Amino acid sequence: MFEHKSRGNPSQNQGVKICLTTQSGQPVEFIYQGVRFHISEVLNSWLQSSSWWQEINSDQIKEEVSKYWQVEAAPIGALTTFEIEFNQGNNSWQIRPSSRSK
Repeated sequence: MFEHKSRGNPSQNQGVKICLTTQSGQPVEFIYQGVRFHISEVLNSWLQSSSWWQEINSDQIKEEVSKYWQVEAAPIGALTTFEIEFNQGNNSWQIRPSSRSK
């Protein structure tokens, strides 16, 4: 079981906990707002890098890469779509409800 405390907007990610990931790091189960969800389907995944080019005049340029998964997950009952982000730079998770793209 893996637990990563998320940073950022505390009201948005209060109680966020990734409970289980695959060996490759893909989330399988998570807790969101006190409810444990199991991911039934990964709808989409992508990588996104920080705006490193905006720091070009800085002494230290630090590029951070985040992995995203748009997933369908459910406790017992209705299926819900979420967007899950893992920021590799600070080793943190964020989870947001999302609408399913068609």
